[in-house]
Amino acid sequence: MFLVPRPVLLAGAGLIAIVYALGADRADSGAAKPADCAFRVSADVLNVRSDPHQGAARVDRLNAGEQVEATANVVAGFREIRTGRWTATEFLTPLPGSACVP
Repeated sequence: MFLVPRPVLLAGAGLIAIVYALGADRADSGAAKPADCAFRVSADVLNVRSDPHQGAARVDRLNAGEQVEATANVVAGFREIRTGRWTATEFLTPLPGSACVP
């Protein structure tokens, strides 16, 4: 019978566990995942505003077909796409796999 010292067995088991953990972490990294809240702009030009209302200052524009990540925060028909940046939800179409609803 072949005897292996206990410290060698424990070291081998630890190495296998580390390799397994690192490999499992990389298994999902190859596929592109949509952001939790990802949308496509459906308007020809979509104004980005500083506050969630029509009269707020325009701070940017998005073009048709652009993809944008957003937060789950919706106020008065406007979705927050970043702090201090809001767009009308009616012109945002959720991307497949997006966790947010319009």
